[in-house]
Order: sequence, then structure tokens, then C-alpha cells
Amino acid sequence: MSLEKRREVKKTKEKDSLDDSSFRRLDFSPIQLEEEVKEKKTKEKDLIEELTEVERDVLEIAKSILKLKRYEAEFEIESISQIQKFPIIEKLYAKCIAKLSYKKGYSKEEIFLAIRSLEEKNWIVTSERRTKLEILTNEKLEKILDFIKNNPGIHARDDKVQKELNITRTPFLKHVMTLERFNLIRSKKIGKSLHYFLSEVPNDYDNLKIIFLNQMIPQILEEIFKDESVSVRKIGEHLDIYSGTILYHINKLKELNLVKSTKNKSDKKIFLVNIELLKVYNDFFKEPDFSKLLQGL
Repeated sequence: MSLEKRREVKKTKEKDSLDDSSFRRLDFSPIQLEEEVKEKKTKEKDLIEELTEVERDVLEIAKSILKLKRYEAEFEIESISQIQKFPIIEKLYAKCIAKLSYKKGYSKEEIFLAIRSLEEKNWIVTSERRTKLEILTNEKLEKILDFIKNNPGIHARDDKVQKELNITRTPFLKHVMTLERFNLIRSKKIGKSLHYFLSEVPNDYDNLKIIFLNQMIPQILEEIFKDESVSVRKIGEHLDIYSGTILYHINKLKELNLVKSTKNKSDKKIFLVNIELLKVYNDFFKEPDFSKLLQGL
């Protein structure tokens, strides 16, 4: 057998061996990338679970329409007759009719109601070029959402912003404004600062959360727990803080119904801490944790 023939036989055997191998991959796209795409699709499916089928279909079309820069993104619709006032919505409405009426059998009214519903539920937002789904699957914005979830009441000047997110105040503010427009977070102005919370966090205890960001406040409460007859001067001595500062904070605690001053049976002035309010607070916010203080009662 010639040398060329022997080479051909050898190559054929090698090829057959590779074809039969269970380790052979016909798709050469990176396995990690495939897993990431699969994970992203699963996440998107979970996120839009609350939407109806027609809303999901409209939202998918809206992704591309909202990016058309030649249209003004400002809109607010209440009736079909208003659609022509807003070219970007008119374009979305027309595209949805063209793509979905025949394929899915949706009526024009169903499509319009889906667009209006998506706007009302903040899946499509005035002045934004992205859908809520794109916001929720954006890695950077998702990280900021988790950061606010773990740090309720955070403000832009807090050192944690740069340490944990590795961004400065200006881009942080830009991102939180986007998240707020989609009603994913809310802000509360207390003093001169805007403090941020997830939108589902009840606002009843905002002021408490903000005051507890000051590490001095739990220390003052602990001093009162130790001895309810303790004086402002003594608290200042124990904490090595000017008594005028302690008095200022105690007055703030009184305004928030966390502390009240009264007299005991010996007609001596004492401070009382609103224990029930601290318990309710810890039901919503885990930090600072007052459980150890309360167990010592």
C-alpha cells in the first residue's frame, strides 16, 4: 500500500473515532456564554411573569421602538384618540398592530390597553429609552438595587457608595434617578439629603431608619436601657460626647416617639424607651439590631 493510501486510511479512522466520541462538540460557542444566556432568559421569564401575554408581546416590540431617537420620548396616554399626539407611541401602536394582529389575533383595543397598562405599571416610562425589563437585567443597575436593598436609607454622600459600588456620587445619582423613574426605588428628603429605599419598603419608618444611621443613637438608647434615671450629663460622660449634643439627639428621639421623659414614684426624672416601636422597626429593618437590648429587659 502506498504511503498516501496509508495516510488516508489513518485520517478516516481518526475522523470516525472523533465522530463517535461522546466528547465531540458540534457547537463551538463558549459553554460559559451559553449558560449565561440561558440564565438571563430564565431570569427575564421570571421578571415578566406578572404581565399578560399581550403585554409581554408589546413589551418585546417596545424594546426597539423606544430606541428610535428621531421620536420624542415624552408621552402620557389615556385614550386611543391621544395616540397621534405622541409619535413614538403611534409608532409602537402601529408596529404592534402590524406584527401581532395577524399572528396573535389581538384586537387594536387589546394592543392599546396593553400599551397603557405597561405605562401605568412603569414597564414603559416617559422619557426613557429602555423598558423596565432592560433595567432589571442591567448588571450595573441590578448591583445598585441590591446595594440600596442592603443599605436602606443610604444617601449619595455616604462613603459606602464608592467603596462597595466603585463609583462616585455623580454616576450614582444618575443611576438612582433612572431606578426611581421606573418606580423600583423611592427617595425621601430628610434635612438636606435625599435618602433611598426600595419602592416596596413602607415609608412609615423612614425617619427612624435615617436617625439610626447615626451610630451615636443606638449608644444613647443603650445608656437609657442600662439606667432609665441616667442624666444627659452622665450619658455624655459615658460616651465621651458633649452633653449639649446628647440633649439635641434625645429631643429628636422624643419627636419620633422613641423616647419620652417622665417621673417615677420617687418624683425623679427618668427616660423611657418605646420598646414596641423598636420591635416593629426591626420587623422591617434588621440594622441596628435591638434584640439583645430588648432581651435584657
